[in-house]
Amino acid sequence: MGLFYNNNVAGSGVAKHGKQKKPFFRFWEMFTNKFWTFFKINLIYFLFCIPIVTFGPATAAMTHLMRNIYLERPQFVFHEFWKAFKKNFWQSIGIGVFDVWCICVAIFSFFFFSSVIDQDDKPYWLFYALIMAVEIIVLLMNFYIFPQIVALNLKMPQILRNSLILAFVNLKGNLITLAVILVYIALCMFCLPVLLLMPLFPLAWISFLSVFNSYPAIQKFIINPFYEQQGLTNPEIPDYDDDDEEVLFEDRGGEEAPMKLKKQDRGGKVIK
Repeated sequence: MGLFYNNNVAGSGVAKHGKQKKPFFRFWEMFTNKFWTFFKINLIYFLFCIPIVTFGPATAAMTHLMRNIYLERPQFVFHEFWKAFKKNFWQSIGIGVFDVWCICVAIFSFFFFSSVIDQDDKPYWLFYALIMAVEIIVLLMNFYIFPQIVALNLKMPQILRNSLILAFVNLKGNLITLAVILVYIALCMFCLPVLLLMPLFPLAWISFLSVFNSYPAIQKFIINPFYEQQGLTNPEIPDYDDDDEEVLFEDRGGEEAPMKLKKQDRGGKVIK
């Protein structure tokens, strides 16, 4: 630290309630800090997805890790993944099987309608557009289904209803995540090396982006109102003001003025 800072000058301290960074800058800061962790998570996720029926529980487990990263909670990657995999297994396995079926339908529809869409006697393009519209809505709902599975104690009909509503409410965040996913799908379809590198080409990046864009909406419309109605403190908000609590010592971090420390000659050397 002495290489870049003068240790004889006291800083201004750290404010207790520092100003939150804008989402764009916060995302890239968290992304760079966890860059190599995402590769580790992606490899574990890919291994757990090899039995296709475990796609749902593995996705729930990865979403749990991404939620911890978003909330800046410390975690041991494999331990937390395995714990979340077991805890959310039965609630997420049905969603996973349905998602795999939707993926198969999307792939089949693409190749089938691409071969017959030029026929003018039947409106194949209309059928294809309807199928793709349903697929996109299901995909947008998935941005909220798995975060709710790992974060909330709700039954599946409630989760699906909330996800359908949020798919249309948080359009800006959803469209950003959707655009990145479509680019990823295009790379996988038209660039074979990317497809072969899928165990290392992080799906975890997309998962983190999805959680980063969707979880604030879940907090705003579901989690925060619940705690406000119950009169409870939201545990996901670490810094909160409690005006009713008597304060014995006030933390005024961030208000100190820089102070020069004078060197004193006591027969020794000043360590820098």
